[in-house]
Amino acid sequence: MPVDISSIPPEDRDDFQRRLQTYDLDISSVQEALTVTPSASVTLAYGPGRESARAPYIVQTTDMAKVKRMVGVDDPVFRNVSSKTTLPGTIALGSRASLGRFSVMRDTGAGAFEASPGMAMDDATGAREVSNDLLRQLDDDDLNNVRLAARAYVRGDSKLVTSYSPLFSRAIGTITIPVWPMLSVTVASGSVLHFGPGVHALVAYQVTIEDGGRIVSQGHLTVNCTRFRKPGRVRPGLVVGGSLTTEFRPIFSE
Repeated sequence: MPVDISSIPPEDRDDFQRRLQTYDLDISSVQEALTVTPSASVTLAYGPGRESARAPYIVQTTDMAKVKRMVGVDDPVFRNVSSKTTLPGTIALGSRASLGRFSVMRDTGAGAFEASPGMAMDDATGAREVSNDLLRQLDDDDLNNVRLAARAYVRGDSKLVTSYSPLFSRAIGTITIPVWPMLSVTVASGSVLHFGPGVHALVAYQVTIEDGGRIVSQGHLTVNCTRFRKPGRVRPGLVVGGSLTTEFRPIFSE
């Protein structure tokens, strides 16, 4: 039975539904309110052998732009996390520059692919798909650079690694993101809401962390909510003890 959201003000209801749509969810997916009682600990986790107080919705995609929208950092604020984002090295495939590394490679001319930090994606590098032949040329260093580029794309300024974009879906494949859609979450004083290893997203109408309560994550956690309340928290547009109604997606990570 769907959760009743009739008590949510109309403007907040629209905002909450837009946040759910980011994860391909709607109101029918929303779970009942979660309250972590005083001095208690509740764990939300996903994966083999991991116990969880509630089961998440599983979102799977090969679209890195979608991953960025769901659990990433918006480009305009990348400077706040750029120090934690490593840029990859250059990948050159099917070109004369890489003939020395691949003794059996033929110079494919127009089929060459090059990606490096700061290189803009244009018709020559990124508008086409990466062929199977080019994909087979990726070595361990290249694959590590693709993974670094994907991390930089999601958690930093995507424009700095846009030329790697054609490699993401081919080299990384499907990405799985556990999402917990809840009406509200309250973490009482002295209690802990604990998220296990991996990448997770909590999307809720309201998140309240009482004085002395904590949200702790072993991995990368995105909290996406319409209203956020925490005593003493001061942010632009947020008064002490008040609520934030603009987009707020704090990142908690180890």
